[in-house]
Order: sequence, then structure tokens, then C-alpha cells
Amino acid sequence: MQIVLDSPKDVWFDTVGNCGTIDLSVQWWRIPLYLACSASALAQYRFPHVDYWRGLSVQLVGYEVQFQIFQALMQRQSRDFLDTASSNTAGAIAAVVFASILQRTVDNVAYYYHARVLQRHKGKFSPFGEFCYKMSEIYIRITNCLGFGKKNDVVYLRMAAKLKEQREEMENPAHSRTEIMLTLEEEIVFIEAIVQAEDLNIWALLMPTVYQLVPGSLIARLWFNVIFPPLLDSEETTIVSDVIDGTNNFSSFTIPLVTPFQTDEVNISAALLVVAASLALGLLIGFVIVEQATLFLKKVFCRKTDDNLTASEYRLEKQKSERKDARHFFSHTINENNFESVEALSESSQDDEENGFNENPMAEQAQKEVHFE
Repeated sequence: MQIVLDSPKDVWFDTVGNCGTIDLSVQWWRIPLYLACSASALAQYRFPHVDYWRGLSVQLVGYEVQFQIFQALMQRQSRDFLDTASSNTAGAIAAVVFASILQRTVDNVAYYYHARVLQRHKGKFSPFGEFCYKMSEIYIRITNCLGFGKKNDVVYLRMAAKLKEQREEMENPAHSRTEIMLTLEEEIVFIEAIVQAEDLNIWALLMPTVYQLVPGSLIARLWFNVIFPPLLDSEETTIVSDVIDGTNNFSSFTIPLVTPFQTDEVNISAALLVVAASLALGLLIGFVIVEQATLFLKKVFCRKTDDNLTASEYRLEKQKSERKDARHFFSHTINENNFESVEALSESSQDDEENGFNENPMAEQAQKEVHFE
């Protein structure tokens, strides 16, 4: 603006009325435009291209709930920020709930794929499991053919057959193989496959969504108000003096009154505070809803299997459960510095070994290991 305009400030104030003149509720390109902006936000977060559909779906759900509620309350709450607070809270709640459902669905479907390629399951799955595995494999091959998939996923699919063959040879007492041999490249792919087998972290879906739920126009106006300070509001007031010399003659004069602050700047700051507080409140409420609903469904549909577990198995299952909860809910964290629990687990394992319990007798008998070249 400084280069192409003689008076950038005057031009800015002359054209500021052009903002907010488009009614997005009647425009067909509203959602496509939002998805394009959301894709650019995912790129800022270095989101994998093959997983863009996850982030975009969560962003779209949060935005649509936020937009529709704001449109419904805009006329009723035109002189306050209740419409903004309500729409942001509802949008954040919807985003958390949908992200949790999507996360569980993706993890459950991907379980069969990772269990097969990482040799965690012997034999065939159920028909549903085989279907999920085939769909995952087809999805990986299609995305790689289109050019935005992960090349290492295809490499590992080819390598899985080799690992399966070598593992069967290791488990065969009549075979001479005592270790699984991998090249350096295969080792890198193998480690990456193990990392990808971890449960999806819900914050990987929510962070870009929360970023998009914050109105960018407010931040832009706050920035431009710093560059071009809004004009001070002023008005003319007529002041009438008292009676002069006992006559009925009155004197009056007009003076301009200027407000000590810019109304627009105050409104933007207040709106940003409302947005931040309402989004945070929506996230908290959303996580509470998800966590309580999960606990309720577990009590109704899940059976307890802890009675048949040994002490070490119970502790291992508890640690796995804590790890899953830490990736699913905001209120659960893993205390990696809790050395007492680690020592207790180690002591429990030693007690089980002394009592004759062996978690992997085949490994102890053959003394076999995986070897990386």
C-alpha cells in the first residue's frame, strides 16, 4: 500500500465499509472456500496429505455448527456477545465429539491392518477384520498411485511377507534360523510402521480445528487497527449558560466532545476475549461429554477380564489403558517419571518368574532375537 498509494491511510478508511457486506449464508461457495482455507491451515501444521480428510471433516463439523448457531442467534443477540460465545462453545463441543468418534473409528479399522503387517496376529481375522484389512491395503495402494500416499507403507507391505516367512522359520524347531535379518532401509521402514501403529492422538485433529474456529477477521482487524488507528468518536454538544445580569438573555455555545478511546478497538478486544474463553469452555465440556459417554458404554457393553490376569499382566494392561486414555482424553497423562510403578512392575515380573510363570516360553527355549544389519 505504501508503494502503490499516495495516501494509504485515507484509502483504508474510505474502503473499510466494504468489509462484512457479503451474506455468506446464501453463497454456494461458502463451504468450498472454508475447506480450501482449512487445507491451508493443515499445511501449516504439516498434516500428512494422505490424512487430510480426517482434519477437514473435523474442521467442517465444528465450523458448520458454529456458523448455524451464530446465524440463529445473531438477530436475538445483536447488542452483546452471547451469540458469539454460544456458537463458539457449541462448535468446540461438536468438534471434540466428532473427533473422538472419528479417532475411535480410525483406530479400530487400522487395528487389523497393523496387527497383520506387524505379525501381531496369527491366522485369519473375522470376516469384518479381513474386510477392514483389505480396505486399508487398497487405500494405501490407491493413495500411492495418486501420488500423495506414503511410499514406505507400500514398501512395508512388500516386506511383511518376508517378515512372516522368517518368523515362521524361527518358530519352527527343525529350522536353523535363529534371528530375523533386516537391512538398514528395512529397519527404518519397520520402525516407522511401529510408530504408525500407535493410536491416533485426538489433539492432532483438534488443534487445526480450534485454529480455524477463531475468526480470522477479528485478528486481522486488530492488526490493522494497530497500523491504522481508528478515528476517535466525536460529537458536538451545545452548552447554555446561566442567566446573565438578572435578565432573560441566555448565552449558548457549541463545543466538540471526543471520546477517550476507540469504540471499534474496544469491541475487537472484547470479542477476542469472548472467543478465547468460549472455545476453551467448549473443549472442556466436549471432553467431559466424551469421557463420561465412554465410561458409560464400557460399563454397559464391556465385560471384566481382570480376574484371570496375573499381577504383571494386570499392570501391563493398566499401563496400556493409561497410554490409550492419554491419547484419547485431555485429563489423562502418563507419568513417565513414576519410578515406583516401574520398580513395582519389575518386582512383580521377577516374582512371576520365580513362581514358574513365563510370558514367552518359546523365546526362552530357542533364545532367538531380531537382528538388524
